[in-house]
Amino acid sequence: MHERVIFLILLCVIGMLCTVIGFWRRKTADAAFAAARAAATAKERDRYCRLAVLAGHREACLMFCFARSDFFEDHQPLKPFKSHGIKVAFYGYYYPSRYADLIDDEQRAFCRSLYQFKEGENHGIEFFKACMSVLNLDDAPYHILFMPCSDEFKYARRFKRLDWYITTHRPDLSSGLYDVDVFESRDSLHEAKGGENRILERNYRITGNIEGKQIIIVDDVLTSGQSMADYKEEIERCGGKVVAAIFYGKTVTRPPLLLIKAHVWGGCIVNKIKELTK
Repeated sequence: MHERVIFLILLCVIGMLCTVIGFWRRKTADAAFAAARAAATAKERDRYCRLAVLAGHREACLMFCFARSDFFEDHQPLKPFKSHGIKVAFYGYYYPSRYADLIDDEQRAFCRSLYQFKEGENHGIEFFKACMSVLNLDDAPYHILFMPCSDEFKYARRFKRLDWYITTHRPDLSSGLYDVDVFESRDSLHEAKGGENRILERNYRITGNIEGKQIIIVDDVLTSGQSMADYKEEIERCGGKVVAAIFYGKTVTRPPLLLIKAHVWGGCIVNKIKELTK
């Protein structure tokens, strides 16, 4: 009986210690995360963010992931890769608006420019030129087809100035803005919840003659590549050959939190070992 009482007391003490440790761990994580958000330099932001991750802060894990995309992304901006049998390039990473508090000023500025492109307020010429230059395609004539939007108005508003640039400044290219008829409205895949898993509802038809033409697809955001694959299939059914696709942005990848924590903890352990072996 006496041993059982001692055992229960020990359990209570251990439980209290775990509660106290957990409380101060959360407080430390919150303080480090707040310091990371208020940091004046990227170096300070990275330091405090790592401390918050070590303390188990969930949002700090995402902040670290977004700040060090070179660790977690398979594809980098302006570095072409193959997808669905074609070359693909994108201009920068896109961070959905729900992550606005976890990214830095430069990342927010890029997202604003992408939104302006979607709204037709940013012509997108710089993005188009940069992506085209890194594709390193042959000197064959290429026909540009723009990804159909959720309605005809958005389609024309988004791509009309790129169409002007191509037709007036790029004799090596031809624009297919009017080769596509967006005949009805549909929900936007990017705005709909779970949009990356939805099947694209075709609200367009290809009316121009693209038989035998080498096609480059232009779109605003690459997420799963589902829309691109569907459009490629329709283009090739109409006789065109898709050779490449370029995007203003690519939706940032969210790896498992455990992977992010393992990366930060691994770096911390390596640094400590280096300090001890000096």
